[in-house]
Amino acid sequence: MIVRHYINRQILASSAAVLSTLFVVIAGSRVIKYFYLAAQGRLDVDLLLWLLIYQSPAFLEFILPLSFFLGVMLSLGRMYVDNEVTVLAATGFSVGQLLLSTWPMTLLVLLLSAVMTLYVTPRSNYRAEELFALQAARNTFEILRPGIFEPLDNDQVIYVRSVSEDRKHLQDVFISGALSKVAGRTGKIQSTEIRAQRGYLQVDALTGARYLTLEQGERDELQPGALHLQRIRFKAYSLLLTQARPKAVTMVKALTARQLLLRGDVLALGELYWRISLVILVPVVLVLALALSRVNPRQGRFLKLLPGVLLYLSYIVVLLVTKQSYEKHHADVRSFIAVHCVYALLALFFLYQTPLQLYFRKNRKQGAAA
Repeated sequence: MIVRHYINRQILASSAAVLSTLFVVIAGSRVIKYFYLAAQGRLDVDLLLWLLIYQSPAFLEFILPLSFFLGVMLSLGRMYVDNEVTVLAATGFSVGQLLLSTWPMTLLVLLLSAVMTLYVTPRSNYRAEELFALQAARNTFEILRPGIFEPLDNDQVIYVRSVSEDRKHLQDVFISGALSKVAGRTGKIQSTEIRAQRGYLQVDALTGARYLTLEQGERDELQPGALHLQRIRFKAYSLLLTQARPKAVTMVKALTARQLLLRGDVLALGELYWRISLVILVPVVLVLALALSRVNPRQGRFLKLLPGVLLYLSYIVVLLVTKQSYEKHHADVRSFIAVHCVYALLALFFLYQTPLQLYFRKNRKQGAAA
């Protein structure tokens, strides 16, 4: 009992350290990307924190099994280097008992991975996709900054002197860019400039289309090769911003396990088998980590760390390839089972490689003596 608690404490500490380090690195890179989008005016600053919160479960879904795998390798590797495992083996503590001693930590990671993969991550993905859809529909008009040129769609640029507090009314609007193509076979883009005293957002109640309506202004058009521009003065002029309201999120990564099962198509089932595979992966990588953590004290506990990570990544890559093959009707559910069986057998072979060698060597000597 004492030995089991000691081993699990060591694995928990190492896994937590690896998990926090990987999470900070991955989340930090994503935050840098979001700040870059916000600086370009393509993302509202108020959404940064919520996007990071909603996408955190997706990060944890991948790095939790990897952190557990590395935590087992680092903790048991240290025990091998300090000869603690050798002392346990001298007291009759076998490899099988060492494997069974890790079941509390393995069960914890297994349950966390299952809940995260099958329910929490899909719901978080759904909320994140809703935010992205909302941001796409808001258009640059709603995140305009007075006194700064902001890009619009179709190579347009907008400049406003001031924006009302409700973000719906503009003052002294200037829009420049290629708003339409010249009629004819040339398909050239005509240059257009619009100046208006006021502007406001208008939404079509029937279709959900959104317009920027400008008042008291003028529009200048200059066609390629022409020596004169065409100027049109207007009292009201409307520009189409978005065609319709944001569509509901229907991506398979935003559906829970129950929703995927009810949907039942090849994409949904492929996603479901992939998520289940991430859960089954936990006990397999445990056995693999136990096998690879066995090192000579002179070699150091980091000797097999790089081969172990490469083997783990190959496991993930093969599962991804199997998922893609399933979605293309080139594989079935037995392919997922086969991948897990192959890596499980490989892990068991590495774990019991030394006892098997001793067993066959003993039989060979007995056969030679006979």
